[in-house]
Amino acid sequence: MLGTFFRRLGAYFIDTFIVSMIGLLLSMIPFLYPNRNAYVEKYEELATVSEKMLNQEMSEEEYREASIPIEYDLYRLNTNYVVIDIICVLLYFGVFQAFYHGQTLGKKLLKIRVVGKDGEPVSVWNFLLRTIILNNVLITIALQIVIYVMSRDNFYDVYNNINLVGSIILYITLFMVLVRQDGRGLHDMVASTKVEMVSVPSKEEVIEVEAIEEKEETPKKEVKKKTKTTKTKKAKN
Repeated sequence: MLGTFFRRLGAYFIDTFIVSMIGLLLSMIPFLYPNRNAYVEKYEELATVSEKMLNQEMSEEEYREASIPIEYDLYRLNTNYVVIDIICVLLYFGVFQAFYHGQTLGKKLLKIRVVGKDGEPVSVWNFLLRTIILNNVLITIALQIVIYVMSRDNFYDVYNNINLVGSIILYITLFMVLVRQDGRGLHDMVASTKVEMVSVPSKEEVIEVEAIEEKEETPKKEVKKKTKTTKTKKAKN
């Protein structure tokens, strides 16, 4: 069970890195992320404030008062990237995995796959549902709504509390995967799925299968030869 857990964890890190790189590359396209330059400028402003606090040029209270409005602007400017990231996550973990026989590139590399809880194939909708839970997509959407609904003065605590809920869901999922006998996390329970190891046939098994296939093909070849011989004899007569 631990072996499967670490394989799943490794595959998730690999896949998250892949999705992050895709999202980063897409965000380089100006019309997809028009606020990129403004975001960089605002981020540098936050870095300057953080540096002043580290150098004890301002107190923690002063830092909080100065940084919260900047963070608010950063979150708003980052909306395009968040949308790009959500779409990449849903397409990669949901759609791509569904059409790639329950495997992402990370799962393929670490020889695991997602199947139905009884071993049956999983639909695209179930993969999407699984992805939404595993990757906290609803939490991410809720955070963006907070940024546009609430003011600078009131958003910070609500934003952090929603983030905390997302972290709790993630920890619960990890705990379930680790301690349950079947290794099914919260996302698997909701989507009626499980993760299984992909067995790799040994060299002896491959040779055995090839031998069986060859034996099955031999009679067919002999029948074809006899048919050809009979037709030839008839043609001569």
